[in-house]
Amino acid sequence: MWVIALHFGAGAVVGAIFNVRALLMLVAVVFVECIAVSVASGLSAALESVGGLVAVQLGYLAGIYLRSVLERVGIAHPSIRTEHQR
Repeated sequence: MWVIALHFGAGAVVGAIFNVRALLMLVAVVFVECIAVSVASGLSAALESVGGLVAVQLGYLAGIYLRSVLERVGIAHPSIRTEHQR
C-alpha cells in the first residue's frame, strides 16, 4: 500500500511543478516498473503495481488542482509559456 502512496505523491509533485511531458515520462518509468514487478513477483504483485500506475495519474491531477488553487489564492504565480507562432 505504501507503493501506491509514494506513486501518488510523485504524481502530485509532477502535476504541481511540471508539464504533461514529465507525466508521460513518469508513466513510462512506472509502466516498466509494472512489467519488471510482474515478471519478478507474479500476478498479485503486478496488480498492486498497476495501482501505482493509476495513483501516479490521479496524483498528477491532484497536483494540477493544487497548483491552480495556489495560483488563485496568490501564493504561486502562473508559469509563463510562450506560444509558438506559425
